[in-house]
Amino acid sequence: MMKRTQAYFSSDNRISKIFTLIWTPEKEPLKGVVQIAPSFGEHIGRYDEFASFLAENGFVVCGADHVGHGGSVTAPEELGAVNDDAHLTVVRDMDTLQHIMHKRYPDLPYFLLGAGVGSFAARIYAGAFPQKLTGAVFMGTSQIPDFVWALSDPLQALLERLPANLSSAAAPDVLFGKLTMRLYKDNSELSWLSVNEENLIGYITDPYTGFPMTRQLTAAMLQLLLRGSHEKNAHALPPEFPVMFVSGAKDSFGFFGRGVIRASDLYAAAGLAPEVILYPTDRHEILHEDDRERVFGDVLRFLNTSIQQ
Repeated sequence: MMKRTQAYFSSDNRISKIFTLIWTPEKEPLKGVVQIAPSFGEHIGRYDEFASFLAENGFVVCGADHVGHGGSVTAPEELGAVNDDAHLTVVRDMDTLQHIMHKRYPDLPYFLLGAGVGSFAARIYAGAFPQKLTGAVFMGTSQIPDFVWALSDPLQALLERLPANLSSAAAPDVLFGKLTMRLYKDNSELSWLSVNEENLIGYITDPYTGFPMTRQLTAAMLQLLLRGSHEKNAHALPPEFPVMFVSGAKDSFGFFGRGVIRASDLYAAAGLAPEVILYPTDRHEILHEDDRERVFGDVLRFLNTSIQQ
């Protein structure tokens, strides 16, 4: 059994109130704390099943909606509305939540799990604050090719010329889906997200997922992808730091596993021993696929093993 509570804290942007969910086991002893960093274009509520599973197995779980997302906005029309340096705000808000939870549970091991764009923010955070973490899980991640760095300035210049509010056709899940539709047999712009049709229906009907990205939020995403891919994040971690990469082998965001392997290779080259699992039939949102219980179990095993080290 576990208890699920809601909370808010002040964002680093000094304007937003960041919506937070906390799943707390009702039985002790507690094993540790797991902080979840969701992807962009979604919200922490979509992690309820997974978080509940971890809580039922002894972990306190917390997660927050990024600025401009989910319960961190006061009205749906504010989705995607962020400041110009939102990529910094996202990571700083993650640090605020870590501070709050660590103060509550100062003696517990502390893990960070990032999914999708959140995995890049998690890679930045772990590299910046390794002393605050026991280990990290990077889920549904990838590795931005080196040549994109040369294009970063032109891309930023292009973004500055776009309208502040982009159309629904410019939502990143749709744009990415259009680019990758031909790679899947079921010609849907959201095919890359999941094999599970129930999950896709839920994603489409949820007013807080897949919303149009503002220019500023798109720029923030680009910055997180680039900075999260930098090798310095891996080299900042001590060799004994536990790292896990978990993704779908059919996830086009991860270049069908190749981007995940490239990312894990950076950590191996830095002297770490990352664990890598690619689920053969899964796409991007592995926590919502038909074999998600296997994913749940693998992450739980990693957490338990990391505590025992």
